[in-house]
Amino acid sequence: MPKITKIEVQKKNKERFNLYLDDEFEMGIDIDTFVYFNLNKGQIVEAKDMEEIQSYEQYRQAVNAAIQYISYRKRTDHEVIKHLTKKEISESVIAKVIDYCHEQKLIDHNDYANSLKNTMILTTDKGPGIYKQKLREAGIEQLIIDEYSQIYEQEQSMEDILKVANKILKQKKGPLVKRKEKLTQSLMQKGYSFEKIKEVMDEMDFSQPEEQLDELLQNELEKAYNKYSRKFSGRKLINKTIEALMRKGYKYDKIKAKLEESGIVDGTEEIE
Repeated sequence: MPKITKIEVQKKNKERFNLYLDDEFEMGIDIDTFVYFNLNKGQIVEAKDMEEIQSYEQYRQAVNAAIQYISYRKRTDHEVIKHLTKKEISESVIAKVIDYCHEQKLIDHNDYANSLKNTMILTTDKGPGIYKQKLREAGIEQLIIDEYSQIYEQEQSMEDILKVANKILKQKKGPLVKRKEKLTQSLMQKGYSFEKIKEVMDEMDFSQPEEQLDELLQNELEKAYNKYSRKFSGRKLINKTIEALMRKGYKYDKIKAKLEESGIVDGTEEIE
């Protein structure tokens, strides 16, 4: 019968041991495996004993891999399972590891959701929509997502959202309708609900100097006119120019006045 003839501490890892049977190296074992089976020199180990030791050692290696992975930041079941699967660890062993992680409070989905909420509110300009998306990708249960998304929205101050909105608005030029449209799109992309966006926009000042808007219209008119003059002339050119400017949010009467101011009547005049 095989007998343990030597158990020695590994040189590079003091918490792992080399196990020898009949003076031949058999396998490396974790300190927990060593203690769990109460292994000692001179002990007789049958084939079924070795199967149990090997099985437990695989489990311990998987546990250590999970602990190391979790040590960098909080993780979810989904993330740990994905990580261990890449290491070709069996599903049955992974299931035991997940149970161990929950028993030891190494994985806690409520804590994960709360921690992510606090981090995002403090360090990003993203709304609840992006937060929900991140929780779903991490494999968090829907009930937890719903609960903490509501808390996220309650804790994110209107003042902070207004700062985000005003920063975006400064980069948007043009008619009022287009500026509001672009701002709405940007805030929705950042994860804010339409209701919250409307609430924020009601608090904002969208006014801009008339001279600035007039200058923008002049520049846009010149670009559109020069673009379409390569293909069209006369009334067709004027209509194409007007259509392009209206799509950008400029009002028809403002466009007509600017065309007349520029000396464009039938499309044959040149913009100076």
